[in-house]
Amino acid sequence: MKSKNKFIVFEGIDGCGKSTLCSLLYDFIKSKNIPVQLLCEPTNGKYGQMIRKILQDKTSISVEEQIHLFIEDRKEDYKLNIRPCIENGITIVMDRYFYSNAAYQGCSKISPIEIIERNLNQGFPIPDRVYYIDIDPQAAMKRITARSGSGKTELFEKKTFLEGVRKNFLSMTDRHFLKIDGSLSVDEISNIIKDDYLKLN
Repeated sequence: MKSKNKFIVFEGIDGCGKSTLCSLLYDFIKSKNIPVQLLCEPTNGKYGQMIRKILQDKTSISVEEQIHLFIEDRKEDYKLNIRPCIENGITIVMDRYFYSNAAYQGCSKISPIEIIERNLNQGFPIPDRVYYIDIDPQAAMKRITARSGSGKTELFEKKTFLEGVRKNFLSMTDRHFLKIDGSLSVDEISNIIKDDYLKLN
């Protein structure tokens, strides 16, 4: 199977199931003997670890500081992973990108559009496809609390906040996005994504 390398991103609110779907597409592409790299943000780099600690500990920092950390983490990711993959013809399957940055930090006085512009000004590439897994925030919260077992949640895992995040995601969908009903089964969604991926080539 001949294929041009693609930059594919999965997006959605917490609890939408995108990480599982991201891994399934990665495995599918790999099974086709296509060079592929699985990435995620926040990364495991210096800034990514700082972000994860803030989310887990629910540390209060300003939105500007949050945006700064995400962009610095993305700069490292672009230099070390994204750009080398693009330059070497390796397909990227990525769990979250700057759209999450815009959707989450855009629930403030800074608009999602401005946050996207800040990212584009850094030279970060636009993906070939964004799979947006759309789910009702109440259903997402049930999944989150069930997943954690103890009912413990992270900084952004609140129903009212996720409602705003979902609204932001929906406002930024463009021709690169494929919106998918997150209430469908994992197999149903995975098949929709695989079919669409094959049409991208």
